Amino acid sequence: MAVRVGIAGGGVAGLTLAWLLDESHEVLLLEERPRLGGNAESVQTTAHGGTCVIDLGVRETPVEVSPIWRHIAASVGVPAEDLVPATASRVVFRKHERSPLWVSAAEPTDTVRPVTTGGPAYRAMVRFAEESAWWETEGMSWDVTIDDVLNAWSLPSSSVEHLLCALPASLHGCTLDEVRTLSARAVGAAFTPPDTVPRTTYLRSGATSLVQGLAAGSRSARLRTGTGLRAVYQAGEGFELVDAAGAVHPVDAVALALPADHALAALSGLAATGAWQAALSSIEYRDVTYVLHRDPYGMPEDRRVWSAGNTTVDEDRSETTTWYGPSLGVDLFVSQVGHRSGQPREEIARSSFRATLPTPAACRARQRLAEIEAGQRLLFLGHCTTPVETQEAAMASALAVAHHLAPRGSRPRRLRNYLEGG
Repeated sequence: MAVRVGIAGGGVAGLTLAWLLDESHEVLLLEERPRLGGNAESVQTTAHGGTCVIDLGVRETPVEVSPIWRHIAASVGVPAEDLVPATASRVVFRKHERSPLWVSAAEPTDTVRPVTTGGPAYRAMVRFAEESAWWETEGMSWDVTIDDVLNAWSLPSSSVEHLLCALPASLHGCTLDEVRTLSARAVGAAFTPPDTVPRTTYLRSGATSLVQGLAAGSRSARLRTGTGLRAVYQAGEGFELVDAAGAVHPVDAVALALPADHALAALSGLAATGAWQAALSSIEYRDVTYVLHRDPYGMPEDRRVWSAGNTTVDEDRSETTTWYGPSLGVDLFVSQVGHRSGQPREEIARSSFRATLPTPAACRARQRLAEIEAGQRLLFLGHCTTPVETQEAAMASALAVAHHLAPRGSRPRRLRNYLEGG
């Protein structure tokens, strides 16, 4: 029997759920912004006489470890030739210092870059990567903080500590000191062994091509942009959704793919949701602004160490500039600009996003919100439920909700069969 499902939030999680339910249920999706995609936002520009698409928000996906993303991208018509493989090289350096704190290899046989291959920084990165892998394998508690880990290590210098904290501070838009309050397991998920050159994938047509494919494939769903959810009320055994214009939408089930504070506001008048509201209030955000530009703002002076990711440590902050030379062969850059002095001189576009802080309290809250009980009709997905924020995790959260609401649905079933090798 078809169920009326109201989805609040048109980011990748909400859109994936709409697509998964499209053939089995009646779907209404409400998105506050004038566009779909959430943190997937692409800009078309020119470089070297040609046209290219650059992502301001989500910029890459490691396809090898993203089976759900890979299956859905193919299912919604993203052509294989649009997947651009690239290496995720990285340099971390302090502002005004000539010698970088860290230089990774750009290729397995890199002989040009002054790659970091020894010393205290190298040993600390090796140890952190090894322990991160162990934390994940053993299912270590999300309550252990970076502060707990670093205090047990007795690091040799502040430079090594800044190196270990630089990437998560940039990723989550927080200070280096705030990184110490974050869950070690959540932070460690972004680390790779220093002797490994990570592979990743860019979409030649931009992340919004995946968004467009999901929207086009949700043929029977009603996808409404510029109309956010304002409140959820109980109505018999179902619910009523009130949108920003005051319109009331009766539904049988509600899926909240919203930022936690927006979900909290929508539930404020709904009885018996106190535990969920308490969990939602534990999730914190930081604003992060990205600029697409042509000049090498945020890049090291020594071009030999230019990397896909270039992280500048400046006092208690770190911010990253992504260079598209290794992936698309163009000198275009996307930089975080919230705390660095100056601005790019040749700006093309900018946008702001919200990054979550994976504190132990937030990780516990997300685990609680991700739990689904038999018969549950108010559900959460996206950043309300994923301690590690990736498109793969967002899609996995959508699949869990879709399987609960439509266990016999053709799209969720095909995806599960694919994941199980059936």
